[in-house]
Amino acid sequence: MIEPFLKRSAILLLVALLSILDSSPVRAAVPSATAYYEAAIAAMKRLPEPPAAIFTTKFDSQGLAFSLGPLSDGRTAIYVMWGGNTASLGRQSYRTWMRANGDLTLNVGAKGKRYYSASPIFVPTWPGAYDFLRYGWDGKKPVAKALHPLATPPPGLKTIAVVSAISPGAYHIADGGAALCPDGSPGHALRLTARFDPTVHTLSRVVIDPSSMRICSLRFNIFETIVAVSLGGYVQMNFGQEGPYWMVRNSRIVIAIHTFGLQIKHGSATIAYSAMKFPPSIPLALVTPPTPAPSPSPAPSASSTASP
Repeated sequence: MIEPFLKRSAILLLVALLSILDSSPVRAAVPSATAYYEAAIAAMKRLPEPPAAIFTTKFDSQGLAFSLGPLSDGRTAIYVMWGGNTASLGRQSYRTWMRANGDLTLNVGAKGKRYYSASPIFVPTWPGAYDFLRYGWDGKKPVAKALHPLATPPPGLKTIAVVSAISPGAYHIADGGAALCPDGSPGHALRLTARFDPTVHTLSRVVIDPSSMRICSLRFNIFETIVAVSLGGYVQMNFGQEGPYWMVRNSRIVIAIHTFGLQIKHGSATIAYSAMKFPPSIPLALVTPPTPAPSPSPAPSASSTASP
């Protein structure tokens, strides 16, 4: 009697355990860091871009300053200044007019002076962030004058890793754990290390909003070496919702200059974008610099004007 009872009890216990296991929630497979990054890049590429935008671009710098200067073709160059003159230039504000896919932005200073710039600093969108990452604050250059020529990847890597500075194939991607987005909402961080050519593939960290899979913060490194002088640092760009668009709200740039291993200069700047408006369009003429006046021809010499 006892043995059949024990057998029945064992069978009932096994059935109960199987029932519990069947009713317990199944934990979804956790995606790899690379898959998570790929999903975030895909989400960013799907973002709508405003056809036009008007906003205030404000520079707040310490130890360095960004200065705008005219070029011969009417466009504007961006210069980084160090030393005594930076105090007066540390805080600057421009009202910016931007067209989607436009080559130039119009930036009007406090005294009404107009600057026509190709710099992605004045384009706080995802395409502008990519151009900043890929080409620096000067913006796109002709291929022959590119800051960093395209490198040949190691065997086995896809060609797209060379073309794109954000390609997953160009990085070792590691899970960085829980993090916060700039607005304080929960995020998830990833750490990135270039698999080849670190002067082109400079991303080092991204924070992703898991509710939308959009990147809410990214950081990339700055590298430049001229003979015995090296410039290094990073740029961090923080995104947020502005009306119907996911825009860069602010960027922080930190730069240090070293020579023979010693730091000789250090500075930082925060670039903030505010008072954003999104009109349906902006006239192309508004962001096009006036045609420079032709130089006067030299007066003809007396011998050339004399009658035969």
